Amino acid sequence: MAQFFGEEFLHELRSRVDIVSVVEQYVTLKRSSSSSMVGLCPFHNEKTPSFHVDGQKQLFYCFGCGAGGDAITFLMKMQNMSYPEAVTFLAESVGMTVPTRDTFDSEITQLRKTILEMNKKAARFFHECLFRPEGQKALEYITRRGLSKNTLIRFGIGYSPAGWTGLYEKLREWGYKDEQIKASGLVITPQKNDGRSRIFDRFRDRVMFPIIDANGNVIGFGGRSMDPNDPAKYLNSPEVITFRKGNNLYALNYAKSTKKDCLILCEGYMDVIAMHQAGFDNAVAGLGTALTPEQGRLLKKYTDRVVLCYDNDEAGRKATQRSMQVLSSLDLNVRVLTLRGGKDPDEIIKNEGRAFFQALVDGSETGMDFRLNEIFRKYDLSIDSQRVQCSNEVFDLLASIRQDAQREIYASRAGKRLELTDETVKRELNRRLRNLERLRKKQQEKEESNKLRGVGDRINPQRMTYLRAARAEEDLISVLLAFPEKAEKIAAQLPPEEFVTDFNRRVYMALLEQIRQNPTASEPGLLLTQYFQPDEMGRIVSFISSCEAIRGDEKEILRAIEVLKEEKTKIDRRAAGGDDAFAANLERLRNKRKEAKE
Repeated sequence: MAQFFGEEFLHELRSRVDIVSVVEQYVTLKRSSSSSMVGLCPFHNEKTPSFHVDGQKQLFYCFGCGAGGDAITFLMKMQNMSYPEAVTFLAESVGMTVPTRDTFDSEITQLRKTILEMNKKAARFFHECLFRPEGQKALEYITRRGLSKNTLIRFGIGYSPAGWTGLYEKLREWGYKDEQIKASGLVITPQKNDGRSRIFDRFRDRVMFPIIDANGNVIGFGGRSMDPNDPAKYLNSPEVITFRKGNNLYALNYAKSTKKDCLILCEGYMDVIAMHQAGFDNAVAGLGTALTPEQGRLLKKYTDRVVLCYDNDEAGRKATQRSMQVLSSLDLNVRVLTLRGGKDPDEIIKNEGRAFFQALVDGSETGMDFRLNEIFRKYDLSIDSQRVQCSNEVFDLLASIRQDAQREIYASRAGKRLELTDETVKRELNRRLRNLERLRKKQQEKEESNKLRGVGDRINPQRMTYLRAARAEEDLISVLLAFPEKAEKIAAQLPPEEFVTDFNRRVYMALLEQIRQNPTASEPGLLLTQYFQPDEMGRIVSFISSCEAIRGDEKEILRAIEVLKEEKTKIDRRAAGGDDAFAANLERLRNKRKEAKE
């Protein structure tokens, strides 16, 4: 990743931005020491906090999943931002003037801006087409669905013409190049039998819904077919650099400003639009995929209470179960609205009115009530065998409740429905809790063991193959991070070619370069954010947290250099076939196998 910003600018930005304030917008933190805060990691599911934020060092690190870095890295990972986007966002949040495009703007950043411009113009084009003669059918369809003209304007609803290249020709007319248009996802390029390809509009003869992010950018589109026989009822923009379905929510740009005390999560565009039109301006929807943790964290940024409002069918109930798991892991207060009088919110509001729907929202049941009722719904409790099966599922669910008082209340209620005594309920529940604790400890031991063995190391997959060399490399990197003044002496004795693992070599080279350019920098590790991906920064932060592994001792430094050179020599000899002992061992193994076969 290229360098986009000068060190003077970055140094001032870090001095103004408080990482604790940034992280607290997404994570509930509790103080664990004078400079450190702790909370549940937003990047993986956990029940015991392992996510630490150091306000003094301005770093975060999760001892569970290894995520780590500074405020820039946190935003990159949390909001799927590029490095320039995260820096720009933080700079603007503290009132700093961002350097000009000539200083930092990369090709990808510029392409993203271009695509957002194209999307905005495309949205206007679709909206205008809705009120032209060719959009008459779409306008009649939307009018039958009960949407007012004000609603059409507010949500920018439009129509994509039935022709093959209407939008494409407009984009060309507006001065955009084919490569930019292809990158936007607004067109498709199917190949013909002769291997050549043409460019066609992705959306044709569809009602169009612009998808707008919380910052007001048109990031993509959803297209609704008016043909009841069309198998592709809804068509969304593909995943491109401006659009990640799992990272955004429809209508959040409006719902984020609601005065209501919750957000209502629905399934589709029309549900949300109908609810907003009826005064429920706190409704949002997913974008055609199961709810993701990223979407859950986005909800948590604006509320601590979510009401799930999915279709009243089997698919809707399953989606509710999945969404509850995601939201509950984020400590959100989840309630479930059970739809009556129709299949979806759009139908209910039309048939029963706003007051009726408000009563459903007010009467929504807790997530735990919904999950228990879903279990009871499957079984006939008059049959003993089914009552046993039901009780097994119920107790497994009750054991997952973390708060003792809440668990006791639901257990007492469920026990009555199962016709079990309080003593039996308590005994069975305690047994499940003990089993869960054993499984949790076993899983934790397994994870710790895997971490020590380097199993599944995506950051440095060579580490376990060359463990002795990798440890020496990490010791030397730690010295550079803690004592940058020793860089010149270490570099003179150890060129990057002596490093064995590719990842550590990259870190070593980047560190040396940063220290040469910024000899007065007290924390050179923070300067690497612009060169490494967020997950890689997590590993580098783990080096920072163990910076005093060899405490800058000259003898220990020399020893680490010697170990690394020694291991590198062994590896080079083996690769060249020049290690006599290694070759002899191979020959002995071959002879042994040969004798066994004879």
